[in-house]
Amino acid sequence: MEEFVKTMVMAIPSVCNEIENLPAFLREWRKYKLTIPTYGAIFVSQDNSHVLMVKTYSGNWSFPIMKMESGENPEECAVREVFEEVGLDNSNLIKSDEYIESTKEEKYSTLGIINVA
Repeated sequence: MEEFVKTMVMAIPSVCNEIENLPAFLREWRKYKLTIPTYGAIFVSQDNSHVLMVKTYSGNWSFPIMKMESGENPEECAVREVFEEVGLDNSNLIKSDEYIESTKEEKYSTLGIINVA
């Protein structure tokens, strides 16, 4: 990430003189990023033998999950993210009482559990 940001900063003349502050900026950005809750969904086949996963830009596999945008509630975030990632409208499938919560390295995530045919 640091090399990517350094490349981007160097391409913007008005901020390239701030390159020496990059490590501190990235530390603060990572800390801030952990404060934004994430929401998504786990799609499970009826016989519990399959789940839906998406491949992230970094090459890892994950459930469709993303950070909440300003003004969204958790269900709206989960619906938006699933639609953006896989093109499914799960708005009629989300049940606010069926979910898994997780906190890892101070990052809060919630995944709704959806059984599908």
